[in-house]
Amino acid sequence: MLVFLKNVYRVFRCIREFVMSLFFILFVLFVFSIWGLLSEEPTSSNQSMPFDKGALRLNLDGYLADNHDDFGDFRRFVRSEFGSGSEPVKISTFDVVSAIRKATYDDAITGLVLDLSFFEGGDQPSLEFIGKAITDFKAENKLVIAIGDYFSQRQYFLASFADKILLNKAGFVDLHGMSYETVYFKTLLDKIEAVPHIFRVGTYKSAVEPFIRDDMSPEAKENATLWLSAAWQNFKNGIATNRQIDPESIVPEPSKYIAQFKEANGDDAQFALSRQLVTELATNAEIHQMLIDEFGRDPEGDYNYIDFFDYVSHLPDRFNVNGPNKIAVVNVEGAIVLGDSDEDSAGSDTIVRLLREAKEDENVKGLILRINSPGGSAMASELIRQEVESIQKSGKPVIASMGGMAASGGYWIAATSDKIVASPTTLTGSIGIFGLAVTFENTAKKLGLSQDGVSTSSLASQSLLKTLPREQAELMQISIESGYDRFLDLVSRGRHMSKSDVDKVAQGQVWLGEVALDKGLVDKLGDFDDAYNEMVTLINQHQVAEGKDEIDNFATQWFIYTDDSFFGQVMRDFKMNMKTELTQLLNLPLASQVKQQADLLSKFNDPKQSYLYCLNCGTIN
Repeated sequence: MLVFLKNVYRVFRCIREFVMSLFFILFVLFVFSIWGLLSEEPTSSNQSMPFDKGALRLNLDGYLADNHDDFGDFRRFVRSEFGSGSEPVKISTFDVVSAIRKATYDDAITGLVLDLSFFEGGDQPSLEFIGKAITDFKAENKLVIAIGDYFSQRQYFLASFADKILLNKAGFVDLHGMSYETVYFKTLLDKIEAVPHIFRVGTYKSAVEPFIRDDMSPEAKENATLWLSAAWQNFKNGIATNRQIDPESIVPEPSKYIAQFKEANGDDAQFALSRQLVTELATNAEIHQMLIDEFGRDPEGDYNYIDFFDYVSHLPDRFNVNGPNKIAVVNVEGAIVLGDSDEDSAGSDTIVRLLREAKEDENVKGLILRINSPGGSAMASELIRQEVESIQKSGKPVIASMGGMAASGGYWIAATSDKIVASPTTLTGSIGIFGLAVTFENTAKKLGLSQDGVSTSSLASQSLLKTLPREQAELMQISIESGYDRFLDLVSRGRHMSKSDVDKVAQGQVWLGEVALDKGLVDKLGDFDDAYNEMVTLINQHQVAEGKDEIDNFATQWFIYTDDSFFGQVMRDFKMNMKTELTQLLNLPLASQVKQQADLLSKFNDPKQSYLYCLNCGTIN
């Protein structure tokens, strides 16, 4: 009884905090709105810095994504005023790169400080893209210093680009290798006596394993081992190049690792120093003084710096661009679903609307389709691809730029682009389609529920509480086989391959970008800059073919839709805070994984239950 009352009290407290948080958010936003109206000035890249000279402090307090967080300012305010328990901020990789590139030639910025204490990481291509900007920054004889009490694996990869890495004497560098994990549902479905009806095609069928197994099949492990091993080798090579050390010394085989750790007497910081992973060990006070010596002291006794988020506010608005010659960028990030986009998914209605805006803008000469998605609804993916093809038919070239992942439906929408540019570590491929329908007739029977009625045809009788009629299952299987054939046809047409050659590299298999290039699935390896350069070349080829002069200068406009209304911002942030509070309330070891998979299942909204989704593109740790 005491435990029950405690749980009731915790639920009551959670509800009370939600209500209080909502009123607090409304009040603060009201104050911010009034303050903004009174002090609003046009944003300009020429606004003055708060100091004459100093460092750009790259304090990435969140995680990397292609799109930025529309409401990150408020979450950063909550974090600074009330601690670090708020929802982490989604930071655009492109904002980070733009800030570093501006700072490279900004006389007021004399150095870069990587303060990654609250950085939660990002995919490998994003980290490499930022690393390239840091390397260019250093080429202008500007110092880059990374500081930290400790460095996680993703934090350290970014820190490795610095000239100096300063580690706290009590800290450590957590380099351990990569692991790949997927959550499996079979036993869960068995326990609730749900019946999954899976429809698939092809010899390589591990794409739907999470619904029919509790572990990875040997075939799935073989495919995952190939791309994960290559991804880890790329990761090690990047660090080794930056630190000028042997790649194999980064994470030695276990017995050698243990022997080296014993030689350092179990001192993590000294262990990192002896392996040349860091430049120097120091206390926080000593590190602070080093920064003051390098960049000067401000009136408050800190070193001279400007925060990344403050510096970004001085950058030109990349979403509202004027000019006679523009390159449009439309981002497809997250699971592809029917309807509107939200924080975690790419809705077909939203993406199609943005693509039409780009097509109808006479100043837009070409489109870069930026993809960072595992796929999703087959219908939603095709609706987006059709609109992309419509842009091509209007005479505007389209280049697909692949981020960390462009698999299954993410590859479907890229397949017929004029060119596909992928990072060497992009997860792509997963050319396959599956159908999923779950019925609960056994669950209903166990609960004492039953359903009966009449219909004019077995095709008309559809219910979650009844077994799937044989005729419906047959129709769905035919539809899936047709969908797979269409996928092969699209790739064949877009990549100029025979369908049989496409089929050999399809069957749902996942590839890294560097392997996809060898197999003809992508045209070029590179990052967003390379995709941009390819677009400039394509546009000017069209210009010459039409007897027009080549275009020297282009403006880049990102087409994005956000609900910037007061109510939309409040509800968006309230929803994210509620997710955090519920996870803390449950306090379960697997809460985040369960929530992630539940979110995934909730996005399966295709009306025909047909999905172009890479279930095998799981979590990499």
